[in-house]
Amino acid sequence: MLNLLRHLDRTRFEPSVALLRPGPLADDLREINVPVSLLAAHRMRNVPAVWRAVGGIKQIVHEQGIDLVHSNGFRAHVYGGIAAWQAGIPALWLTHTAEKPGLSTSAILRIPAARVIANCPRTAEFFVAHGHATSMIWPSVDPQRLANFTARGELAARFGLPTGARWVCMGARLQRYKGHEFFLRALASLPPAMNDVRGVVIGGALFGLEQGYLDELKDLAKKLGVGERVCFTGFVPDADVHGFLAASELLLHPALDEDFGLIVAEAQAMGRPVLAFASVGPAAIIEERRTGRLVPPGDQAAMNSALVEMIAQPEMVRPWGEVGRESTIRRFGVKSAVQQLERAYNACLRTRSRVS
Repeated sequence: MLNLLRHLDRTRFEPSVALLRPGPLADDLREINVPVSLLAAHRMRNVPAVWRAVGGIKQIVHEQGIDLVHSNGFRAHVYGGIAAWQAGIPALWLTHTAEKPGLSTSAILRIPAARVIANCPRTAEFFVAHGHATSMIWPSVDPQRLANFTARGELAARFGLPTGARWVCMGARLQRYKGHEFFLRALASLPPAMNDVRGVVIGGALFGLEQGYLDELKDLAKKLGVGERVCFTGFVPDADVHGFLAASELLLHPALDEDFGLIVAEAQAMGRPVLAFASVGPAAIIEERRTGRLVPPGDQAAMNSALVEMIAQPEMVRPWGEVGRESTIRRFGVKSAVQQLERAYNACLRTRSRVS
């Protein structure tokens, strides 16, 4: 969302963001001169609070003269979609995944939307199957933002990493389907000659999900004998994420299911080769043996073997990084994504004009 807002044509569109909970995103938005409204934090099971939040968004629509509501996420449409419907303006619904069947999913899918924007073909097919007018826009990378990264020496000092070691990174929030265990087991499989390799796990727990998972991972690292060779950074600023990518031999992305994988595209845009399970997103981003390696999801042996091969042959993978940089910026650059989003905004606004 920040990538899109940074490049949105402000002469044609004036963004305003309503957040359902406080956090650093509010400061990031204010830094790029986007007005922010903070609604009272609550759980979605608290129905009265949900309706108060919907009412708050409807009030913002009227007070600021909003013409279009853009809901960023599946459940965000409960708030934005209903508020837009009540206010008589169109809603654009940006979605990040195909949802599991259930009563709540069915109910949310009934909320009107002038247009759904899906992040990958699988997600698009899901919403088309449920009768929504749907377009697909791949998530985007911003090369200018990626160029702002923390120096390797500063990261090494802050996180206790040896500057002379080779770093292998993984970037993902701490949820089991992201496959952190595969990362640890792959690191433990490296031969003694590669004991200088250090693993860096970037990311933390999101909204209190899967509490205790970090402790499980640290215990597993100790059992595998790599407890001293893995750094868990928690959530860090974007500049640190980009710095770890820039300083790493490669990115290892073992998510068992992934609709896109922004960190994969960012790593490639920074010239880093990527090794990943061939789920939907990585399989669309990585070109086998041209920008990285893809192995069957869940195949630990294949991942171990590919990791050894890539670390042992830097002369082979270095050109992959250069190919990946050019390919990723061309295919997933933010300017193209913003142009597609602006066309979708215009299409939604035309529906309002026809209704009016």
